[in-house]
Amino acid sequence: MIEHRNIGYDWQFSPKQEERLQQYCDVNKLLVDCLNSECYVSRAVRQEIGESLMNWLN
Repeated sequence: MIEHRNIGYDWQFSPKQEERLQQYCDVNKLLVDCLNSECYVSRAVRQEIGESLMNWLN
């Protein structure tokens, strides 16, 4: 999996790094939940946010 999908590494994060990563994930989930709710956000802003969230995967 490491060779073909670039996953499966044993990263050995420090406790502070784990905390920051969890915060990053939580904030992104909150943002996606807000975008999927009834709040008003223009289509252009929704698209830009969605694209920026997906870009970090590449």
